[in-house]
Amino acid sequence: FPVLKELGIGVTAYGVLSRGLLSGSVPASQGDLRAYLPRFRGENLARNQRLVQVLKALSAEKGIRPSQLAIAWVLAKGESIVPVIGARTRTQLAESLAALHVQLSPTELACIEEAIPASAVAGTRYDEHHMKTLDSERS
Repeated sequence: FPVLKELGIGVTAYGVLSRGLLSGSVPASQGDLRAYLPRFRGENLARNQRLVQVLKALSAEKGIRPSQLAIAWVLAKGESIVPVIGARTRTQLAESLAALHVQLSPTELACIEEAIPASAVAGTRYDEHHMKTLDSERS
């Protein structure tokens, strides 16, 4: 994001924990909004959970939680990027804030990006109708 940095424009990174998937939460009932999102349905959910397992292995090597690794990865992308973490409990907040102390080397960042490329995520963020309303998802 060199142009954004040059212009002093910040970025708010939304969905850093993939609606709780990176912290182990999956839709438990039809009352859960995520049950209707393509990334959380059928084979997409199974594929994405396999990616979470890869992230768990990488985070275990550093002695941290997958959610902390994800937050640290976003923070390592640049000073002007602020992750929205959406903590609901004090415990979740404390775990998320601990990610501020996680340092990732360039080698570790490359390893994460190679192991879990953005193109590996299965399913769109929202259904087809709602995807059309998102500027950030347009090609």
